[in-house]
Amino acid sequence: AFVLLGLVFGSIWWMRGSLSELEGKVADRSHTLRQIEIMAADHAETEAELESLSKQLAQQGSQDVSSFLEQAAEKVGVPEKLDSVRKKTETDDGVLVESVYTVKLSRLDQTELARLLAEVELSDFPARIRAFKVRRRKRKEEVYLDVDMDISAFKLAASSTTEEE
Repeated sequence: AFVLLGLVFGSIWWMRGSLSELEGKVADRSHTLRQIEIMAADHAETEAELESLSKQLAQQGSQDVSSFLEQAAEKVGVPEKLDSVRKKTETDDGVLVESVYTVKLSRLDQTELARLLAEVELSDFPARIRAFKVRRRKRKEEVYLDVDMDISAFKLAASSTTEEE
Protein backbone atom coordinates (compact mmCIF):
# COMPACT_ATOMS: atom_id res chain seq x y z
CA ALA A 1 0.00 0.00 0.00
CA PHE A 2 2.87 2.32 0.87
CA VAL A 3 4.60 1.64 -2.49
CA LEU A 4 1.31 2.04 -4.35
CA LEU A 5 0.63 5.31 -2.53
CA GLY A 6 4.19 6.44 -3.41
CA LEU A 7 3.62 5.59 -7.06
CA VAL A 8 0.35 7.53 -7.16
CA PHE A 9 1.82 10.65 -5.51
CA GLY A 10 5.03 10.35 -7.57
CA SER A 11 2.96 10.19 -10.76
CA ILE A 12 0.92 13.20 -9.68
CA TRP A 13 4.13 15.14 -8.89
CA TRP A 14 5.71 14.15 -12.25
CA MET A 15 2.53 15.07 -14.19
CA ARG A 16 2.31 18.41 -12.41
CA GLY A 17 5.95 19.16 -13.38
CA SER A 18 5.30 18.12 -16.99
CA LEU A 19 2.16 20.23 -17.09
CA SER A 20 4.04 23.27 -15.74
CA GLU A 21 6.75 22.74 -18.34
CA LEU A 22 4.16 22.50 -21.12
CA GLU A 23 2.38 25.63 -19.86
CA GLY A 24 5.72 27.46 -19.94
CA LYS A 25 6.31 26.32 -23.54
CA VAL A 26 2.80 27.45 -24.53
CA ALA A 27 3.39 30.86 -22.88
CA ASP A 28 6.76 31.23 -24.68
CA ARG A 29 5.24 30.29 -28.01
CA SER A 30 2.30 32.66 -27.47
CA HIS A 31 4.79 35.45 -26.75
CA THR A 32 6.76 34.53 -29.87
CA LEU A 33 3.55 34.53 -31.92
CA ARG A 34 2.68 38.04 -30.65
CA GLN A 35 6.17 39.23 -31.59
CA ILE A 36 5.80 37.72 -35.07
CA GLU A 37 2.41 39.42 -35.50
CA ILE A 38 3.95 42.76 -34.48
CA MET A 39 6.86 42.22 -36.86
CA ALA A 40 4.47 41.30 -39.67
CA ALA A 41 2.52 44.52 -39.11
CA ASP A 42 5.78 46.52 -39.08
CA HIS A 43 6.88 44.74 -42.24
CA ALA A 44 3.61 45.57 -44.01
CA GLU A 45 3.93 49.21 -42.94
CA THR A 46 7.55 49.31 -44.13
CA GLU A 47 6.58 47.73 -47.47
CA ALA A 48 3.94 50.43 -47.99
CA GLU A 49 6.49 53.13 -47.14
CA LEU A 50 9.01 51.52 -49.50
CA GLU A 51 6.45 51.53 -52.29
CA SER A 52 5.70 55.20 -51.68
CA LEU A 53 9.39 56.13 -51.62
CA SER A 54 10.07 54.08 -54.76
CA LYS A 55 7.34 55.99 -56.60
CA GLN A 56 8.76 59.30 -55.39
CA LEU A 57 12.28 58.29 -56.45
CA ALA A 58 11.03 57.16 -59.85
CA GLN A 59 9.27 60.51 -60.39
CA GLN A 60 12.29 62.57 -59.38
CA GLY A 61 14.90 60.26 -60.92
CA SER A 62 15.02 62.05 -64.24
CA GLN A 63 16.06 65.43 -62.80
CA ASP A 64 19.77 66.12 -62.50
CA VAL A 65 21.23 67.35 -59.19
CA SER A 66 22.89 70.32 -60.89
CA SER A 67 19.61 71.50 -62.38
CA PHE A 68 17.83 70.92 -59.06
CA LEU A 69 20.38 73.07 -57.23
CA GLU A 70 20.23 75.75 -59.92
CA GLN A 71 16.43 75.85 -59.57
CA ALA A 72 16.74 76.03 -55.77
CA ALA A 73 19.27 78.89 -56.05
CA GLU A 74 16.96 80.62 -58.52
CA LYS A 75 13.98 80.33 -56.14
CA VAL A 76 16.05 81.81 -53.31
CA GLY A 77 17.41 84.53 -55.60
CA VAL A 78 21.10 83.59 -55.55
CA PRO A 79 21.81 81.76 -58.83
CA GLU A 80 25.03 83.69 -59.43
CA LYS A 81 26.43 82.52 -56.07
CA LEU A 82 26.30 78.82 -57.00
CA ASP A 83 29.88 78.31 -58.17
CA SER A 84 30.08 74.60 -58.92
CA VAL A 85 28.41 71.22 -58.57
CA ARG A 86 30.68 68.23 -59.18
CA LYS A 87 30.02 64.53 -58.80
CA LYS A 88 32.32 63.01 -56.21
CA THR A 89 31.32 59.35 -55.79
CA GLU A 90 28.54 56.97 -56.67
CA THR A 91 27.56 53.75 -54.89
CA ASP A 92 25.05 51.19 -56.10
CA ASP A 93 23.73 48.57 -53.70
CA GLY A 94 21.48 46.96 -56.30
CA VAL A 95 18.36 48.74 -55.09
CA LEU A 96 19.42 52.33 -54.60
CA VAL A 97 22.13 54.45 -56.22
CA GLU A 98 23.62 57.15 -54.00
CA SER A 99 25.60 59.87 -55.76
CA VAL A 100 27.60 62.34 -53.69
CA TYR A 101 28.13 65.81 -55.13
CA THR A 102 30.46 68.56 -53.95
CA VAL A 103 28.76 71.96 -54.07
CA LYS A 104 30.52 75.30 -53.73
CA LEU A 105 28.72 78.56 -53.01
CA SER A 106 30.30 81.94 -52.46
CA ARG A 107 29.50 85.35 -51.07
CA LEU A 108 26.22 84.42 -49.37
CA ASP A 109 24.77 86.23 -46.41
CA GLN A 110 23.21 84.27 -43.54
CA THR A 111 19.63 84.75 -44.71
CA GLU A 112 20.39 83.56 -48.23
CA LEU A 113 22.20 80.53 -46.87
CA ALA A 114 19.33 79.64 -44.54
CA ARG A 115 16.75 79.97 -47.33
CA LEU A 116 18.85 77.86 -49.72
CA LEU A 117 19.36 75.12 -47.12
CA ALA A 118 15.65 75.06 -46.35
CA GLU A 119 14.83 74.84 -50.06
CA VAL A 120 17.20 71.89 -50.56
CA GLU A 121 16.28 69.96 -47.41
CA LEU A 122 12.52 70.50 -47.51
CA SER A 123 12.01 69.77 -51.20
CA ASP A 124 10.68 66.48 -52.52
CA PHE A 125 13.90 65.92 -54.44
CA PRO A 126 15.63 62.79 -53.08
CA ALA A 127 18.75 64.53 -51.80
CA ARG A 128 20.18 65.23 -48.37
CA ILE A 129 23.06 67.39 -47.18
CA ARG A 130 25.79 65.12 -45.76
CA ALA A 131 28.69 67.47 -44.99
CA PHE A 132 28.70 71.20 -44.55
CA LYS A 133 31.55 73.67 -44.15
CA VAL A 134 31.15 77.44 -43.89
CA ARG A 135 33.96 79.96 -44.01
CA ARG A 136 33.29 83.52 -42.90
CA ARG A 137 34.95 86.16 -45.04
CA LYS A 138 35.19 89.86 -44.40
CA ARG A 139 36.09 92.31 -47.11
CA LYS A 140 36.05 95.97 -46.09
CA GLU A 141 32.79 96.29 -44.13
CA GLU A 142 31.05 93.43 -45.95
CA VAL A 143 30.75 90.05 -44.24
CA TYR A 144 29.85 87.06 -46.36
CA LEU A 145 29.98 83.27 -46.25
CA ASP A 146 31.66 80.75 -48.54
CA VAL A 147 30.08 77.32 -48.35
CA ASP A 148 31.35 73.88 -49.31
CA MET A 149 28.92 71.00 -48.87
CA ASP A 150 28.45 67.42 -49.90
CA ILE A 151 24.97 66.44 -51.04
CA SER A 152 23.82 62.86 -51.50
CA ALA A 153 21.25 62.30 -54.23
CA PHE A 154 19.34 59.06 -54.54
CA LYS A 155 17.72 57.20 -57.42
CA LEU A 156 16.53 53.67 -58.03
CA ALA A 157 19.10 51.29 -59.43
CA ALA A 158 18.56 50.13 -62.98
CA SER A 159 18.08 46.51 -61.87
CA SER A 160 15.28 47.40 -59.43
CA THR A 161 13.40 49.52 -61.98
CA THR A 162 13.38 46.71 -64.54
CA GLU A 163 12.05 44.27 -61.92
CA GLU A 164 9.11 46.58 -61.16
CA GLU A 165 8.13 46.82 -64.83
